[in-house]
Amino acid sequence: MESPRSTLRVVHFPVDVKSWVASLPSCDTARPASCPACLAASREPGRRLVIVGHGLRARGVEGPYAPGERPAVTDIVVRRYRCKACTAVLVVVPHGVGRALRYALGAIACALGLWGYAGVPAARVRELTSAATARGFTSPEQWSSLRRWSGRARALFGIKLPSTTGTLRQRAGRVAAWLASQAPLPTGQVPGDAFFGAQLVHAR
Repeated sequence: MESPRSTLRVVHFPVDVKSWVASLPSCDTARPASCPACLAASREPGRRLVIVGHGLRARGVEGPYAPGERPAVTDIVVRRYRCKACTAVLVVVPHGVGRALRYALGAIACALGLWGYAGVPAARVRELTSAATARGFTSPEQWSSLRRWSGRARALFGIKLPSTTGTLRQRAGRVAAWLASQAPLPTGQVPGDAFFGAQLVHAR
């Protein structure tokens, strides 16, 4: 029997987290045009809705709104829908929010750029990315999330690097450089450009 979790799909709405919090889109506005699981159209002329509202859920998203800003935990409300054609549950979220991720995708990309490309120490990257004040007692100068994210680039951002050689820190640098190349208005500053590139890549 297929797990209920496998029927859940994340759909990105074309606004950032800050705009989403300021003005939550209505149920009709945020409704996906089609089901990403079975491709059924949401609404056909003269017929009942196929993708119907399925409630609201609250969740937190951590990280800065933009490169250089103070990190914070932002509480957002996400809209859920159910596809009557295939029973998939669709979760509509703003750009930059990933499935089952505590940190925003832009924050993760920027952190990888700071650590892997710019050579910023892990402890400092954590200060710039995490809103938490408590640090680990065993290795406070390390941040295991950076290594975990470096090894999960494909799952996080939907990309596959041409090479998986080198250390995780070197891979983090390559991930950030690729994401930076996708930024709509690149500045040449890889960590910051990766922040914006990550949101667009995941939104496609």
